[in-house]
Amino acid sequence: MSKPEKKLQDKAIAYLRKQNIYYINQFGDGFTGKGKPDLVTCINGRFVAFELKVGKNNLQDDQVIHKRRIERSNGLHYAPYTIEEFIEIVEELQNGY
Repeated sequence: MSKPEKKLQDKAIAYLRKQNIYYINQFGDGFTGKGKPDLVTCINGRFVAFELKVGKNNLQDDQVIHKRRIERSNGLHYAPYTIEEFIEIVEELQNGY
């Protein structure tokens, strides 16, 4: 994960902690498997995965595969580019949208 994405991840984790939202931080260490989302959460009883992106960075092919698998299982997958976008998604899910 690049440094700007790490900063976004740190902010997202701080927000999740503040909101008392369960999350798992997926560290990319070579053993976890390519393409797994950065954060896996449970929001309002829903499985929600986040692949955090910065700038013009798009989902890679292996990340798209995980996104499709999650969505086929009726989970949710998002790729926010800013902390504001991340918070907006979380708030909508908390409010039942």
